[in-house]
Amino acid sequence: MNTAKILLVDDHAQLRSALRMILASAGYSVLEAMTGEQALGKVEKEGAIGVILLDLTMPGMGGLEACRRLREITQTPILVISVRRENEDKVQASEAGADDYLVKPFGNPELLSRIQVLLRMAASLNPLRAFES
Repeated sequence: MNTAKILLVDDHAQLRSALRMILASAGYSVLEAMTGEQALGKVEKEGAIGVILLDLTMPGMGGLEACRRLREITQTPILVISVRRENEDKVQASEAGADDYLVKPFGNPELLSRIQVLLRMAASLNPLRAFES
């Protein structure tokens, strides 16, 4: 059973709801934010988060800026989930601090697999992190 907290950052309520159900059914605890600003607040308040799922297109602080600012305060793996599919978008996300990039629409198995990979990588880099989630 997965016990990690996943922070889902997307301004579309319907997508957040669908992803929350998918993640919860896989055993994850799900936190939600609608904006980059809210995401920063959640990370500061919640502490140990396993993975951040971050959309790029949001009102206010965009996803790239949110990614940069999140990376300044946490080493939590960031998986960008976006409709933007151009290589330039992927490179910009990587340069902003994202660890992986998944283009919408995507299949549930691929999403869950990528989350597992990021959690394993984070745990191998910091073995104590496995006990924080």
